[in-house]
Amino acid sequence: MPALVEDRQGRHRQFDWHVGINIYYLRTLNGLGQQTLAKLVDMDSTQLSKVESGQRSLRFKEGLAIAKVFGVRPERLAEKVTNESKD
Repeated sequence: MPALVEDRQGRHRQFDWHVGINIYYLRTLNGLGQQTLAKLVDMDSTQLSKVESGQRSLRFKEGLAIAKVFGVRPERLAEKVTNESKD
């Protein structure tokens, strides 16, 4: 059973990492600083930093707000990072 829990936790960390990388990519692509994006989505910049580094999971409401700022579908934030990713 412990191996199952570790596997699940590993998948969650990997998912959080993908979300963080996508947010970082969209933020820098659009020329926004962390503090600016955090303010736009009513989020603390330290929490945004943790999300971008995969240390904290993105909350649903935050994800919707971030997707709206960048004009992308919310599920875009969770897509696996590839060189061919387009929105």
